[in-house]
Amino acid sequence: MSDFQISVIGLGLMGGSLAFALRGFRDCRITGYDLDASVAAAALERGAIDRAAASPREAADGASLTLFCSSPHTIIENMRMCIPIFKKGSVVSDICGIKRDIFAFAERHMPPHADYVGTHPMAGKEVGGFVNADPRIFAGAGFILTPSERCRPESAELLREAALYAGAGRVVINRAGEHDRLIAYTSDLMHISAAALCADFPPDMTMAHTAGAFRDCTRIADIDAELWTELLTENADNIKPFLDAYISALTDVKSALARDDRVFLNSFLSRAARNKRRIKTL
Repeated sequence: MSDFQISVIGLGLMGGSLAFALRGFRDCRITGYDLDASVAAAALERGAIDRAAASPREAADGASLTLFCSSPHTIIENMRMCIPIFKKGSVVSDICGIKRDIFAFAERHMPPHADYVGTHPMAGKEVGGFVNADPRIFAGAGFILTPSERCRPESAELLREAALYAGAGRVVINRAGEHDRLIAYTSDLMHISAAALCADFPPDMTMAHTAGAFRDCTRIADIDAELWTELLTENADNIKPFLDAYISALTDVKSALARDDRVFLNSFLSRAARNKRRIKTL
């Protein structure tokens, strides 16, 4: 076995799934840490990791690649704890859905002998926790990389190779601000929409009244409220313009229905259909 060590700090759905998906990458040895020691023990028992660490610092010690997999605030605190022991040439990453604060922290505090390359796998499930970890969620998924301004090309390449090994269908590189702006539309607004659809519902409905459209539109409404409160508030300035446009579109449809404006509705729905076909080619 090589001396290439991957450390996964946070073994929930995403961290646990990545640990499984990266088994064998560069003949690595995987060390894992989770705040809940029973989760780390389960990860060890199921073969997601080779060793369970007692702290983030112990997990990152000697790692060639360290992946922080938790909420934004926790990632920054754990990264701060580990900065003194990142080894020369190591690469530090996270999988958080918002990059601005983590990127800024890494730019200010990452030691010169280590590189930060953020990553965001566009994958997941509507359920969380290590018990639901599954490497197959990355099959064909997009991975977004946000390397620091000063990182070595080979560090970004390492994350690209790891993403492809995990099953990525496409890997793109964005600046942190660009990532957060685009994710405000493709992810944050989608979670708000699903939550809004489930905030109230007809009391006499049953699942017999639903089909694929309802399931697809509300799949992610069973949401980790604490995590998504943090993600949405930290990206609020990017979300607001998209949310304004979304609300405006809904208001226009409501007005058209009130005045029986079939011309507007046909035009609106036709434009949406054309845009959807175009999006599928991007």
